[in-house]
Amino acid sequence: MVFLQQSSLRRACAVAFSITAFSVSQQAFAGGTANDNQSTMGIATAGAGQAAEASDASVIFFNPAALTRFKRIEVLNVASIATFDNDYTSRQNNDGPPTDDGREGSAGEFFSRKDGYDSALFIPGLFVAVPVTPKLVVGFSASGSHGLLTRYREDFPGRGSGRESDLKVTRLNLGFGYKLTPTLSVGANGSYERYFQSIKLRVNFRDAVNKLGPQGIDTAAALDGLTTVPGETDAKLRIFGWALNAQAGLLWEPSTATRIGLSYRPKTRFNGNSGKLTINENEDTAEFRNFLATSPFTNGTVGNLLGVDGATSAGDLAPEQRVRQSVIFPDELRVSLFHHYSPKLDLMATYTYQDYTETFLRYERESNGRLVENVPQNFKVAHAYRIGLNYKLYKRLTVHAGYGMENGVVGDDLRIPILPDNDRRFYGLGASFTPSRDTTVSLAFGIIDVDAGEVGNNDQVTPREVSGGEFKGIADLDAEFFSLGLTQRF
Repeated sequence: MVFLQQSSLRRACAVAFSITAFSVSQQAFAGGTANDNQSTMGIATAGAGQAAEASDASVIFFNPAALTRFKRIEVLNVASIATFDNDYTSRQNNDGPPTDDGREGSAGEFFSRKDGYDSALFIPGLFVAVPVTPKLVVGFSASGSHGLLTRYREDFPGRGSGRESDLKVTRLNLGFGYKLTPTLSVGANGSYERYFQSIKLRVNFRDAVNKLGPQGIDTAAALDGLTTVPGETDAKLRIFGWALNAQAGLLWEPSTATRIGLSYRPKTRFNGNSGKLTINENEDTAEFRNFLATSPFTNGTVGNLLGVDGATSAGDLAPEQRVRQSVIFPDELRVSLFHHYSPKLDLMATYTYQDYTETFLRYERESNGRLVENVPQNFKVAHAYRIGLNYKLYKRLTVHAGYGMENGVVGDDLRIPILPDNDRRFYGLGASFTPSRDTTVSLAFGIIDVDAGEVGNNDQVTPREVSGGEFKGIADLDAEFFSLGLTQRF
């Protein structure tokens, strides 16, 4: 057995660098929230056996202890395409605030956006395993740990609460697996995570002004004699941040045919997230901000009587503002079973526990701490169950299949369009071809089928004027994955 042979290591690094140099500039990740589609074979088996199978180097993401299964240097490059179906159906007439040309949704109206360049994403991944001694294997990975993509039609009734959302969390792992005994391995990895979130929405000034005024009174119309209350304009929020974390794992091999893997990763705390809120300004919005800042009706004694601080409100509508956010991502517990049932058939299963109860959607202004928006979600714990198989059709050709299911983490009372989470099912199918002992090529197709869910019932968003108008609908988000994986061994 040869470990860390210099020529092999140089070739492995060359392969990894050449493909990664192309892919990292195009990183984008998708899914519900957590992204378990790390490898092509993982997509094919719907994530079953993640922490025990060790069919490729992506196991470092799920259980670093299983790195001890590798006896040669291995480099896995993954390239996947994800396509999305993102729809909204109105549940009522007069659904949502009117657009500038007076249109509202009607009961049963279907708002679909399935075309354009942003209906699909390229998702790369890199995973490396390097044996150092017969007992110690180190590994590295660069991939997406969490992600979400939603794109709605620009005129859909819930556009005020967000019409586009793009969340990407990139994780770099550096870890090791160490074989304590012939049947027991331990492992750990440290990680750096880069957070990015972008939200686009339509700000409806007239709706916001009416919510600030007395109930049942068209306050915006009453103000038209004093100033012009604008209609709608675009706004965009972009947030960046980072975090450090770790993961520990065990791999028990009670027999040559059976492996049981266990891993745990604590909550990820992104405490330094910050970015920019941009509100598109035009002549009407500039005039309205000036009115709020200077008018005696919104400041001084009259403003106090009406409960309005015009100068502060004008500042809240500034075209560019610095924003901060504190985010806690869930801890992750995985238990996987792999069993080599026969010379041709492998069976596997995984249970995953993720606790989202400390995850919140809250944004504040950096300058004064004033709330931009707080969106209560009361997230729950997610339990996922996955089963899968590998079947060797021929000496060099193996087929894979899998099925999984996971509960949603938010209910009908609080779900929002840009986070249309609900109970989901995972389907996977694929094949791997090994033309030589040094190379494996894998293909996979996967589906994430998310149940459609009610949106527009969350009346706890604060401040009330930024809640996005009154709308009631059904949001539906499904995704399909097409993946190609290339494994090189040295």
